[in-house]
Amino acid sequence: MIEPIGLEIRQVTEERRGDVPLFVHPEWTRWNWLVQGITARDSGNFASFGDQAADALQTQWRTLRERTGMRRSVLGRQVHGAHVLSHETFADGTLFTSDADGHLTRVIGTLLAVSVADCVPVFIVDERARMVAVLHAGWRGVAAGILSRGIRCLGGFIANTHVHLGPAICGNCYEVGREVHVALGLPAPSTNATVDLRSVLARQGAELGITQSQITTSTFCTRCNDSPFFSHRAGHTGRQVGIIGLPGDA
Repeated sequence: MIEPIGLEIRQVTEERRGDVPLFVHPEWTRWNWLVQGITARDSGNFASFGDQAADALQTQWRTLRERTGMRRSVLGRQVHGAHVLSHETFADGTLFTSDADGHLTRVIGTLLAVSVADCVPVFIVDERARMVAVLHAGWRGVAAGILSRGIRCLGGFIANTHVHLGPAICGNCYEVGREVHVALGLPAPSTNATVDLRSVLARQGAELGITQSQITTSTFCTRCNDSPFFSHRAGHTGRQVGIIGLPGDA
């Protein structure tokens, strides 16, 4: 049983930049070979379900690729698991894959994406190998070890790995049943209680050997404080996408 989370993980507030626009990790802009960020409600609904018109969705993805300097983009059918796909190359355009909650690549011109609206978008960078990954981490995926899976799939040196836990529902807003606490390895409350998924992920990252200073978490909650993001628990049907990639013409 994991003891209550006690790590002091550094918080950062994403800054709104670019033409899309994207909310980006301000410290990661030092890597001029990286594109990273998350869309918001005013960037459009990126949900691949519901009443979204296919042509409108394709236009949004094309615009996102063009404005981030990418030729290809990939999004999986998310099933709250721990399956991570590695992408070499594929035809230009947007690829919608079969069941996967994570993606990684070292290929220039490929934009990786996950769809979120309370779950945690996890961004991973191996700065030496210039490999990147993005994970969709709901409580089931966290319990299944998606972070560990993503780190192992990168296959690099832990010392070069940076992890950012993006905008998601906060520990004050996310009330769940005792079964969720048990699945996450936390003490089981007697009734429904709140849990902070980003704190659980931060602890998992530290236990994997990632330097604590190289783990950051967003100050944004998707549900509270006039959030600019979609929130499933707030009743929104839309989704934003967390994206990461290596821009270029290859």
